[in-house]
Amino acid sequence: MRIRIKELVIRDFRGFSNEHRITFGDGINVIHGPVGSGKTSIIQAIEYALYGTQLEVKERISKLVDLINEEADEMTIRLTLSDGSSVTRALRRSGDSARETVRAIIDSVVIKGEDADRRIIELLGIDDDDFERFVLVTHRTLEALVYGSIARRSILIDKLFGLEILDNLNKSLPMTQIERLITELRQRLASIKELPEITSKYGSIERAREKMSELRAEIDRLRGEEEELSKAYNELLLKRNELLKGLRGVEEVYSNYIATRLRREGIEEELSKANVRDINETSIRLRLERLRDALIERLEEFALVKDAEELEKLVITNDNLADALERLYTAFENLVKLRDKLTEDKDYLGRVRQDLELQAESEKASLRELEGRLAQEEGRVREYRDLVSKYGEPERIRRELEELRAKLEKINAEEGFRSSLLNVLQYILTTHTDKCPVCGKPLSDEDYETISRRIKELSSKEGMESIDNIRDRINELEKVLMRVESLRAIVDDYEATVERAREVKSRLEALITRLETIDSSIRDLDKRIQTLMRFINEFRDEIDDVDKAISYLKKYRELEKLRAQEDELKKQLASLGLDTNTVVKLEDDIKYISDKLTQVRNKLSEDSAELSRLELILSRVGLDKEDPSTLRRRLDFLEEFYNKLGRIRAGIRDVQARVRDEMIKLVRDNVGPIFKTLYPYEDLEGAGIEVTVRDRGVVGVVSEYTLYAFRPGGRKVTVSRLSDGQRLTIALSFLLSVYRATNHNIDFLLMDEPIPYVDQNIRRAFASLLVRLIKEGLVGQVIITTQSEDLRNDVVNAARDAGINCRVVRLVKEGNERKIVQEP
Repeated sequence: MRIRIKELVIRDFRGFSNEHRITFGDGINVIHGPVGSGKTSIIQAIEYALYGTQLEVKERISKLVDLINEEADEMTIRLTLSDGSSVTRALRRSGDSARETVRAIIDSVVIKGEDADRRIIELLGIDDDDFERFVLVTHRTLEALVYGSIARRSILIDKLFGLEILDNLNKSLPMTQIERLITELRQRLASIKELPEITSKYGSIERAREKMSELRAEIDRLRGEEEELSKAYNELLLKRNELLKGLRGVEEVYSNYIATRLRREGIEEELSKANVRDINETSIRLRLERLRDALIERLEEFALVKDAEELEKLVITNDNLADALERLYTAFENLVKLRDKLTEDKDYLGRVRQDLELQAESEKASLRELEGRLAQEEGRVREYRDLVSKYGEPERIRRELEELRAKLEKINAEEGFRSSLLNVLQYILTTHTDKCPVCGKPLSDEDYETISRRIKELSSKEGMESIDNIRDRINELEKVLMRVESLRAIVDDYEATVERAREVKSRLEALITRLETIDSSIRDLDKRIQTLMRFINEFRDEIDDVDKAISYLKKYRELEKLRAQEDELKKQLASLGLDTNTVVKLEDDIKYISDKLTQVRNKLSEDSAELSRLELILSRVGLDKEDPSTLRRRLDFLEEFYNKLGRIRAGIRDVQARVRDEMIKLVRDNVGPIFKTLYPYEDLEGAGIEVTVRDRGVVGVVSEYTLYAFRPGGRKVTVSRLSDGQRLTIALSFLLSVYRATNHNIDFLLMDEPIPYVDQNIRRAFASLLVRLIKEGLVGQVIITTQSEDLRNDVVNAARDAGINCRVVRLVKEGNERKIVQEP
C-alpha cells in the first residue's frame, strides 16, 4: 500500500504558537499565504516528522533548537499517514541546544528512539537524502532543470541521482592554487632569465640603470617635441581653414584636389619603388601567350586534356589581359592540385611500403627462426635418414623382427629336441643298457655304432651359432626401431617446419616483389612530382610577376587619369581665386609635420615600452634570494604534480560520464511516456534525456545531461528552445521518472513555492500539469505551497474543471501570530 499524508498537528513549531491541525486529502492540497506566514514551515514540519531533520538543519543554516517557537520551551509535531501509522517528535530546550524524543506507531506497535527512525525509513522505502531529491520539489529544483545552464542542470541531476560526490571530488583538487603558484614561479624565473639579455645589451646592470635615466630624459624631450609638432600641425590646419574660409564653393573642389594629389603621389611613389618606368599592354600580352603555351604543354603531358583544350581556345588581346590571367591561374591551380594529389599518392604508397617492410621484416624473422630450428634438428634428421636407408622404414623393420622372432622360436624348438635326443643317446652309450629306455627295443652292437655316430652329428655347434646370429640381429633391429621411432616425431616436425619455411619464403618473395613494384611507382611519382614542382615554381613566379605588371599597368593608367584630373582641378581652383602654389606648399607642410609627428610618437612608444621593461626587470634585482635552479626544480615539481592532478581529473570525468550514462538508463524509458501523459498538445510527440560527451583533450571528457523534446517526425529540440509550459512539463516528467524509478512506498509530492513567477501562461500551464499528475495516476497526492493568489485560483479552477479533489489551507499572519484556516 502506497502511503499518503493524512493529518499534521504542530504545537509551538517555529512561528506557530499553540496547537494547529491540518487535514490533507487525496488529490491536490494548496497551502496559500503571504510571505512569512509559515508555508515553508509546514513542509519542513512534514519532513522533520518523518526524518527528524530538514533542509535548513542539514545545510547548517539553523539549529534544531530554532525549530521551537521563541515563546515556548518545547515543541511537538504529530504526523498521521494514510495507512494508520503515525509519528510524534518533540523537542525540549536545553540551554542553547535541544533534546529530541520520537515515538512512532506502526502496525499498531509503539516504537521509540532510533528504532522508530529505522522503522519509518523501512515503511516509506526511502531515506532522508532520497526524500529531498525527488519527493520535496522546490523552485530551485525546477529553475535549475528548466532555466539553468547546462552545467547547473547537470549538477542538479547528479544530486537527484546521488552522484554529486564525483563533482565535489573534482572540485576538491587544488588545481587553481597550483596554477597560481606555477604562474608566480614562472614570472620570477622570467625576470631572472631576462637579466642576461639586459646585461648583454647594455653591458651591466649599472649601465642599464643609466639607460633608464637616459630614456626618461629622452621621453621628456620627445613629449616636448610632440607638443610643439602638435601645435604646429594645428596651426597649419587653422591656416588652411582660414585660406578656404573666404572663398565660396571652393571647399569641395579643394578637397577633391587634395585627395587626387595625394592619390597621385602615392601611386607615383609605389611605381617608383617598384622601378616601373614604362609598361604597356602588348608586352604583357606576349608574356601571357608564352605562359599559356607552356601551360598547355604541361597540361597535355600530365593528361589534363580538358584544361589544355580550354586554354587552346583562349585568345589573348590587349583588352582581356586580366580575364586571360584569371583563366591561366585557374588551369594552373589544377596542375597544383594534381601535384598535391600525386604527393598524397606518394605518401600513401610510402605508408603502404612501411607496412610491407614491417611485414617483410616479420616474415624474415619467422624464416630465421624456422631455419634455426631446422639447423638444430638437421643432425638427428640425417641420422634418421641413414638408419632408414640402411634398415628401411619402421614398418619394414617390424616385419623383419617378426620373421626373425618366429625363426628363432622354431630353431629353439628344434634345438630343444636335439638336446633331449643327445642326452638320451649319451645315457644309452654311457650305461651300455641292453634295451632302449624309450621304446624298450633290444640294442645291438650295430645300434651302438649308430648311436655313437648320431651323437657326433648332434654335438655339432652350427645350430647354436645360428641362434646367436638371429638373437644379435633381433637386438640390433630392436635398438634401431626404438631410435627410429624416437626420431620420427622430430623428423615429422622437421618436415612440417620445412613446409612452413617454404611458405614463409614464398610470402617473403611476394612481399619483396610488391616492395620492388611500389619502389618503382614511388620513383616514378617522385620524378613526376619533381618535374611538376620545377614547372610550378617557375610558372608561379612568372605569372605572379605578370599579375604585378597588370596591376602596375592599371595604376599607370590610373596615374595618367589622376594627372589630368589634378590639372583640371588646379584650373578650377585658380578660377575660384585660390593660388594652387600656396595650397601645394601648405599641404606639403601639413604632410611633413604629420609624418614627423608620427615618427616622434612611434619613438616615444618604443622608448616608453623599453623603460617599462627595464623598470620591471631591474626592480626585481636583489629581491629573489633563492637560487634559480631551486626555483626551476620547484616549478618542475609543481608542473608534474599539476599534470598528475589533470590526469586524475580527466579520470574522474571519464568515470562521471560513464556513471551518468548508466544512471539515465534507469529513467530514460519513462521520461517520454510520462511527458506524453502530461502534455496534451500535438506539437511535441515526446521527451527524453541523454548524456552528451565531448573530448576536451588533456582536460579529458566533459559530460553533460541534455533534456529535449521530439517534434513530429522525430526531430530533437533542446529544452532551451521550448516555451515555459513545455519546459515545466519536461522538468516534471524527468522528476517523476526518477520518482517512479526508485523502489519506495510514497504516493505524494511536496512542492514548496515551485514557481515563484507571475506570468499568467506559466501559472496556468503549471496548474494544468498538477491536475494531469493526479488524473493520470502518476501520483496520488500533491501538497503545494504558494504566495500567489492567482496560482491558487488557477489550481483550484483547473482541479474543479477536471473533477479532481482539491483542498485549500489558508495561512493568516496577524502581527507575530499565525493562524491556519482550512477552507471547505
